[in-house]
Amino acid sequence: MLDTPLHLPASGEFGAALGAARLGQIAATGAAPDEVITPPVTAEVIEPVAELVESYDAAYRRFGPAYRAIREIQ
Repeated sequence: MLDTPLHLPASGEFGAALGAARLGQIAATGAAPDEVITPPVTAEVIEPVAELVESYDAAYRRFGPAYRAIREIQ
């Protein structure tokens, strides 16, 4: 759907809270960002299905105007 590979992490240690903690560590200790901010270990990569990309793109182009119209209904 996104036409980009999805890298699924091997563990649950990722996300905004961990990112904030790592930024705090850099600020507090002066550690080098490239040593502290490391990507999670990838357990699996899901590749896009090339044959479906055009169909998803077409559906998404229809979704945008429909969603905006629905949002305006109160």
